[in-house]
Amino acid sequence: METPAAFDSSPSLHAAGIREIVIVDNSCDRYGDFVRAAQDGEVGLHFCVDGRSAVRLARRFRADAWLVSADLPDMSGFDLLDMLSPHVLQGDVDPMLSGARISLDRMGEGLRAGIFIVSDSYRLVDEQRALASGVSGYLVRPVTLDVIRNSRRPATATASALDPA
Repeated sequence: METPAAFDSSPSLHAAGIREIVIVDNSCDRYGDFVRAAQDGEVGLHFCVDGRSAVRLARRFRADAWLVSADLPDMSGFDLLDMLSPHVLQGDVDPMLSGARISLDRMGEGLRAGIFIVSDSYRLVDEQRALASGVSGYLVRPVTLDVIRNSRRPATATASALDPA
């Protein structure tokens, strides 16, 4: 049996503003590097196997990134977006929710929670629908932690990383 490659944690998830990730997918085995990062203490990781459990979690828990499968056992991932988005947006500042949050005295400085639709195969109509709904991104499996880490960098950090001067 082959041993998986070691998880490269640089730059750290915390530097990218990611402390908690929720994955809404009934196939948890698709997210090996996320599980390894959680086992290494790099990130808190939570799984929901259907849309209903995701909405229940969003009402009481704050996460930095939500990965939502386009196909869930009880509903479409796109249908879940309509129910999930208000809770995720409110969760950024709600003092009653557990999980990392943006401090009210630093509003506008941190990144808002990101919701990503994850699909098994690319479909233009799905990408358009996802982006029109205001999500952070449309992703096609396999999804890696690096993709999430890079998507969460502020624009100024990304621009300075590209500038060799």
